[in-house]
Amino acid sequence: MPKRSHRGSLGKSSKRDDDVITPDRYIAIGNRQSQTGNYSSALVAYDLAVELAPNYALAYNYRGSFKYARLGDIQGAIADFDSAIDRDPDYAVAYANRGLLRYQQLDDIQGALADLNLAILLDPRDASVYTTRGLIKYGELGDVEYALADYDLAISIDPTFAAAYNCRGLLKNVKLMDIEGALADYDKAIDLDPTQSEAFYNRGTLKHRELGDPIGALADYDKAIDLDPNLAAAYFVRGLLKRDFLDDLLDAASDFARARDIDPQIAADPS
Repeated sequence: MPKRSHRGSLGKSSKRDDDVITPDRYIAIGNRQSQTGNYSSALVAYDLAVELAPNYALAYNYRGSFKYARLGDIQGAIADFDSAIDRDPDYAVAYANRGLLRYQQLDDIQGALADLNLAILLDPRDASVYTTRGLIKYGELGDVEYALADYDLAISIDPTFAAAYNCRGLLKNVKLMDIEGALADYDKAIDLDPTQSEAFYNRGTLKHRELGDPIGALADYDKAIDLDPNLAAAYFVRGLLKRDFLDDLLDAASDFARARDIDPQIAADPS
C-alpha cells in the first residue's frame, strides 16, 4: 500500500484539511485521478478511503472496480469485492461487480450466476446486471430463451442502455436469424452510444454476411477499428471483405497480418 507521504499529490495542503476530509472525498479524488489516467494517485486515494473507514463497503467496492478496470489486478479486485460484501451483505453493486469479474476473468460461471442473481434480488432495477446474466445464459449455457428475456428486461428497465441492444442484436442475428430485428438493435445501440466498437463490428458482420452490403460493412469495420485498434476480429473480417468482395488483396493481407499480431489464435491462412 502506498505510504501516506504521497498524500501531497492528491492536493492535500494542511493538517486542517486532514481533519475534515471524508472517505467519500477520497473516493471522489480517486475517481477523478482514475479518469485522467493518474493511476498511482488514484490508488493512494482509494487506499486512504479504506484506511479512514475500514468498515465502509463503498470504499472497498470502488477500489476493487479500479483495480479490475484500470490495473488488471484480478486478485486484488476480488479481495476488495469480498470485503465490501462482508461489510454490507445487502450491497447489490458489489455482488454485480464480483459476478462480472468471476465471469470474465475466473471462468467461474456458477459463482458468477449466484452473484448476479443475488444482485438482482437486492436491486431488480439495474439493467446492466440482467445484460451480464443474459451473456452468460447465451454464451455459456446456450439458453437462448432466457438470455433474450434478460436482454428484454434490461431494455424495459433502461431503454437507453446501449449494451443491452447490442447483445440482443447479436442473439437475434446468430440464433434467431431475425436479421431485421438484429439490425434495428445494432442501429439503436450505436445511436445511444457511438463509442461501442463491438456494435459497429457486429453490424458490419451482418451487412457483410447477411445483407450483401460490402461498402456499409467496410465503413462499420473501419469505425470499430478506429474505436478499438486492438480488436483483432475486426481486422480479420475486414481482410475477408477486402479479399472476397473488394478485390483488394494487398490491404487484405495487411489486415490478416495485423489480426495475427494482436491475436495469434486468428487463422493463419483464412479461406
